[in-house]
Amino acid sequence: MGIEDIRREYSQGGLRRKDLNSDPIVQFNLWLQQAVDTKLTDPTAMTVATVDERGMPFQRIVLLKNLDNEVLFFTPI
Repeated sequence: MGIEDIRREYSQGGLRRKDLNSDPIVQFNLWLQQAVDTKLTDPTAMTVATVDERGMPFQRIVLLKNLDNEVLFFTPI
């Protein structure tokens, strides 16, 4: 089997504007709960990306630890 033969079906769900909650925190919590419900290994892991003063990108993996009116995350060492 070649790398081009490795596929996964992404037909579950979808992203439609009419289905989104107008509150981004509520929407994010819905997506987070879906990730937890599917028993992902690290459902709170995410990538934060920034750029420096020269425009060079830098990204790191962080772990979400709180989400209410602000986002709190920790960077694993």
